[in-house]
Amino acid sequence: MSRVLDKATALPEILRWLKKMSPGECLQLLTWKRDRYLSINKQSAQVFFVQERGFSEQDFEVTPDKLRKLLKTLLRREFPRSNKIRTKVYVQNKENYQ
Repeated sequence: MSRVLDKATALPEILRWLKKMSPGECLQLLTWKRDRYLSINKQSAQVFFVQERGFSEQDFEVTPDKLRKLLKTLLRREFPRSNKIRTKVYVQNKENYQ
């Protein structure tokens, strides 16, 4: 599934999607040119693995209560002049998530 979101309203919608996702699914947030992205993998109900690939390349493992603040910071850093954010949802290799 792919959609384009307004950056101003993206965070609440992203958090809603992540809450509904099952373990093993991944949400990818891309710039319009697709040269930078954030990838959020739901490993379990209490653990999210966030990859930042763009201006900075970092990996984070966070709980749902810290996810909102982290995403807000990363969206500001990786999408500074963007008005639109592309999204893509896909399933990771299910062998890793049992």
